[in-house]
Amino acid sequence: MLEVQNLCTEFETIEGTVRAVDGVSFRVEPGRTLGLVGESGCGKSVTSLSLMRLVPEPGRIRSGRVLLNGEDILQVSEKRLRELRGRQMAMIFQEPMTSLNPVFTCGDQIEEALRLHRSDWSRAQVREYALQMLKKVGIPAPEQRYHEYPHQLSGGMRQRVMIAMAMACDPQLLIADEPTTALDVTIQAQILDLMRRLQSETGAGLLLITHDLGVVAEMCDDVAMMYAGKIVEQGSVEDIFHRPRHHYTRGLLSSSPRLQAGQRVRERLTAIPGTVPSPLNLPVGCRFQDRCPAVQSDCRAREPELKVQDRASHLAACFHPAEDLT
Repeated sequence: MLEVQNLCTEFETIEGTVRAVDGVSFRVEPGRTLGLVGESGCGKSVTSLSLMRLVPEPGRIRSGRVLLNGEDILQVSEKRLRELRGRQMAMIFQEPMTSLNPVFTCGDQIEEALRLHRSDWSRAQVREYALQMLKKVGIPAPEQRYHEYPHQLSGGMRQRVMIAMAMACDPQLLIADEPTTALDVTIQAQILDLMRRLQSETGAGLLLITHDLGVVAEMCDDVAMMYAGKIVEQGSVEDIFHRPRHHYTRGLLSSSPRLQAGQRVRERLTAIPGTVPSPLNLPVGCRFQDRCPAVQSDCRAREPELKVQDRASHLAACFHPAEDLT
């Protein structure tokens, strides 16, 4: 369905050129969920905006291919892009309060996509379908919410409206950029359950962008770990959680608290030392070298490439891979 090949996105700044996304490649298959995971600032959100061709100035997509059912999104005309957005690919943004238009009602904003892609529908059909979508995403009293503005809804309800907008035209690909970050844990669980249910009903592919490993374990089939603009490890959820090969992946997993039924765990959390390198001054070789416990001279001499690990679907960019987690 979606195949991203060597995607590079840059931002021109006063200090120099920042390559926020540097040679990123991955696939999203129909009915499966790929989690794109990493620390804040690693390039996850810029990757998602690049896929939709929504990178703001002064950013630009330098190179690469984004193939949706074989069609390169980066090469199509603006007219064709408008046809694809919403109909074949849609996005749920991180903060619904700033993504929803404050001067239009929730119903109007859902109807906008329907009027564009369902031009043969009557006004009554569009309105009825918009109400159905509000009901489908679990919004109570949809007739009332239809006429309300975003500021009149809670954070969880606004996110449900965003999901209704994204799913209104049954897209084949859904991109969710940290859709639960601003929500409390109970509402987060409800939103994740909703997304999982809608995906199973439609068979859509889902690209889930997050830094929450708990969300990844619950939602994803496959995982791509991103660090300083590059993907450093890819594999199934089982591979990533039980057989991490890149030391960044292992560090993130080790820094997460572990809960064991019936036991009090009093272990000190492990932290990854150091900080992410400046994108204006990246080191020669592996970008994780200054924080890696297994760094050696070859790590500082050249940059490792993604290579097959235990199985063909498990890749890691590391000269000295980590051992299995116990």
